[in-house]
Amino acid sequence: MTNPQFSFFFAKQLKIEEKIMDLIIDKSKLEDKRISIAIMSSFAILMIQYLILVYFNFIDTSKGEIVQLISKGIVGFLYLLALPIVLKRNKIKFIGLYFIASFLFICNYFFFNENYIYIKSIILPFFFTGLPSYIYAYSIRDWDIFAEVMRKAGNIVFIVGTILGLLVVTGNASIGTYSMSLSYYMLLPSIIYMNDFLDKMHLKSGVILGVSLLIILALGSRGALMCIGAFAILKLIKQVSRLTYKNIMLYLLLFFVIFISLIFWDGILEYIYNFLLRYGIKSRSIILFLQGEIYLSGRDILYKNVIKEILNNPLLGIGLSGDRRVLGGIYVHNIFIEILSNFGVVLGSYIIILLIYVVIKSLLREKSRKYNIIIIWISIGFIHLLVSSSYLIDFKFWIFLGLLSKNSKVT
Repeated sequence: MTNPQFSFFFAKQLKIEEKIMDLIIDKSKLEDKRISIAIMSSFAILMIQYLILVYFNFIDTSKGEIVQLISKGIVGFLYLLALPIVLKRNKIKFIGLYFIASFLFICNYFFFNENYIYIKSIILPFFFTGLPSYIYAYSIRDWDIFAEVMRKAGNIVFIVGTILGLLVVTGNASIGTYSMSLSYYMLLPSIIYMNDFLDKMHLKSGVILGVSLLIILALGSRGALMCIGAFAILKLIKQVSRLTYKNIMLYLLLFFVIFISLIFWDGILEYIYNFLLRYGIKSRSIILFLQGEIYLSGRDILYKNVIKEILNNPLLGIGLSGDRRVLGGIYVHNIFIEILSNFGVVLGSYIIILLIYVVIKSLLREKSRKYNIIIIWISIGFIHLLVSSSYLIDFKFWIFLGLLSKNSKVT
């Protein structure tokens, strides 16, 4: 027979262990939340910063520089709060990455000294924004908590972006001809609520998505719309494999609306353009869409000039920021060409193939929960680099890379 005292002691010990495990789990979740807040703080802070700069006409002024400095200070403070957690989880990786990156920059300084002025310009964003974003994203364990923080950041961006849109429409603020920054800020709520809408077809998600898309179309650039389109394709591909009768009917209705819209595409765009024109908004994106041809805004010339330099230096390339030197301070606006120019044809091709492999592996292996986060970050952190920005200074790319690296077990 079992000793009653032993049974009582065993049960008490089990309860203590369960309480300890609960405390460990709660602590881990709290740590993930702190890391997630640090990562997503940039989105909310940048949107609020942009509203202040535009509304008070602080862009390119000394007061604007102060606002930007305060914004960076807030984001930096949140990163510092989460730093002990990141170091506890990935101290060796943190040190190793900074050592390798430092070695790479030093080598580029000696072998491509002609790029020095441009290399110097990317040191701060690369080491203090890009690499931290990577290692912080890599350190997240609970993606559900990260998704929750993403949504809250998206809500802040949506509210502030909508306020700014209303200020522009009513003539109380001006962003010029268009704002690439605003359109890429609004990507976060657009894609988060497109994901919700395609999952559940809720009216609230549809309204937020519609407003976000209108702001991007009216005031932003086509690159953001391309990112949203890429997300929709990746989402629908996965959805087809798990359709229900209800979803089939809803998707048939959605496709019917899209089909009719495509038939009357020019007319719809002209109507939206004329509607916006009443409020003094000349949508650059709509004008370019109505031209009926692909307009690269001079990017084709940038591509040709950098590719020519790569072919002249195929083994080593033209070094980090070499595209800026060749193009007079402008980056090449294409991640693949930029990587080839930075590292040469051999090493650059290997890096590109590895990047594509990580993306495809993550897309093929994951079920819906993680798959949704992965395609959100492919759309926010990667797709736009095909036509805009530079991977060396874009923190969204490094968040994307950190998440996929951890998920695919490549590093």
